[in-house]
Amino acid sequence: MTGTIHRLLHGSIAAVAGGLLAACGSSSPVGSTYPNSVIGADQTLAPDGQGKACRSGFGRVYNINIPSPLGNGETIGATIFEPATMDCSKKYPLILWQSGWATPRPQALIPLNLTDPVGSVENLVYELVAPLDSLVAANYGVISFDPRGTGTSGGKARVQDPDYEGANVVRLIDWAEVNLDWLAYGPSVDNSDPHNLMLGAIGPSYGGMFQNILLAIDPKKRLDAIVPVVTSHDLRYSLAKNDVVKETWLHALHGSATGSTPVTQLDPWVAQEMNQAFADNLPDPYFLQFLDYHSLAYFTDGQAPATDANSGTTPLVLAPSLAVTTNGGPGTAPRMAPDFPPEVNALYIQSPRDTLFNLNEATASYEALKNNGADVRLFTEQAGHNTIALLSDTGLTNAGPTDPYVLYQPDPTSLSTLCGGVTINNAVLAFFDEHLKGVTGRVSQVLGTHPVCLSLTAFDSASADAVQHGGTAFTIATDAKGNAVTVGEDDNQTTTIPLLTVSGSSNVLAGIPTIDVTVTDTDDPADSDTTNTIVYVGIGQKHALGLPGWDLVDNQLTPLRGLGHHSLDLSGVATRLQVGDQLGLMLFGANTNQYPTAGLKTNSAGAKHVNIQGAVQMPLLGNLPNAGG
Repeated sequence: MTGTIHRLLHGSIAAVAGGLLAACGSSSPVGSTYPNSVIGADQTLAPDGQGKACRSGFGRVYNINIPSPLGNGETIGATIFEPATMDCSKKYPLILWQSGWATPRPQALIPLNLTDPVGSVENLVYELVAPLDSLVAANYGVISFDPRGTGTSGGKARVQDPDYEGANVVRLIDWAEVNLDWLAYGPSVDNSDPHNLMLGAIGPSYGGMFQNILLAIDPKKRLDAIVPVVTSHDLRYSLAKNDVVKETWLHALHGSATGSTPVTQLDPWVAQEMNQAFADNLPDPYFLQFLDYHSLAYFTDGQAPATDANSGTTPLVLAPSLAVTTNGGPGTAPRMAPDFPPEVNALYIQSPRDTLFNLNEATASYEALKNNGADVRLFTEQAGHNTIALLSDTGLTNAGPTDPYVLYQPDPTSLSTLCGGVTINNAVLAFFDEHLKGVTGRVSQVLGTHPVCLSLTAFDSASADAVQHGGTAFTIATDAKGNAVTVGEDDNQTTTIPLLTVSGSSNVLAGIPTIDVTVTDTDDPADSDTTNTIVYVGIGQKHALGLPGWDLVDNQLTPLRGLGHHSLDLSGVATRLQVGDQLGLMLFGANTNQYPTAGLKTNSAGAKHVNIQGAVQMPLLGNLPNAGG
């Protein structure tokens, strides 16, 4: 729920049993205070001959391979894309670009690699939401790079670990400053440094996570503008919301790593923890600390944030406060303290239909950073992780008995279209032009004056000054229609509690619903199980014109683990309710699409029939005008 939540952190790290997992360049020694320094950042680099001196004319593309500060012979593989047209009397901003999880970097403007057709297709899709070619054509220098354990970079992938992947990215920027003579400099975002590298970053999914981590740990605070696309704020919430493992997605992350070309080298401890989570359907406490430390939430949620003047709320917090004392199991500890990140201009792009990183994730990042003094915005689109083959939401693949309602929002029509009718390409260029090249007013000219825009369909959107939390209240009585569901059997155990029939004019439902309910075992009202009973909650829309059943809005589900009282945020949604449409709260006793066995494997010890009563608040915004597709 919203509200100030203080992170429980110790000033020193208590000694814990177990061997130190990682070797050279590891997290801080057990029993120490935070070193609060990035490995290798204090080293002075010299030109190594890999960077090419400026040459007027067409920009060049070439690969580099630099030593990692982590040692052990590790290297960082990267590709330098010079601005399309170089004039050595001028200087150019630099943008860092990273692909998604387990996908090697593009090494050409058209990233076709016959030895890795899957990675080539993925990068072609990624470039629709992170337009590398357009950035180069607009005379930005770009460095694409392989994160640790992927492509030509050495080491083991540790899921954007500040102490490992983070150290490598800091080293890459340090290398660029020493080896590239065409880089532009100017004042930092907070004006504390008059000679700051004009640096931006962009990337989808895993390529969005690195930006959040770099922002928090770079000792020189060099980032001026970031564009994280469909990415995480708190990995605990992303992969185990309310302590229920998102099995489909966690299996996909594990499988795509081992199935990539070349195979992504996954840290053995990370693989072990993934397997444990699969087996127990409950994440290990050490794994939760690991995921927290690798998230922007670690650096932002422990602060006492200012109240937002528009919404009257404090920034959204996605998961309970956690004492982070380890970074990979017993015997390890984090290097970096949870210091609040510096100012940065940020354009967060998210999809309300994304079931891995949902609207709440970008909202939490946006709300955490927007009161920090810079230009921070949240724009959404229809395409995210929902458009890949794993949980396809194209309106074509899933059309049929399983989920016919995706036909209402066919995503392929909007793969490169951002909320408000602007293309992602134009939005990204405008954002970087203003914040890296100093083209005043460019962002408002292209994106408008509202900081938030929520995509309702491929052709409809709503602009706002804040993301609505909660809203119109509806009571769910003990005997309410549809408030009882059978748990743990199959996908057919679904019911809906009708709440509203829209009349007069359309009503935009956009933001984060909240619930305050009690889940009761109807067979044994005294049952107090807190672990084995799992119910999934979503928002339902019954269309007055169209298919007869209830449509799970944006395919978003929130698991409730255990009987008893639950007061929390549901997954954010964005849709327009037309006159005659009905709004309801959907209850699922199982959902094998997103949670194949969760609840099924635990339910032998859980309740079989449950009742839900309490209240739900819906972010109904009224008949807002269409801000564009």
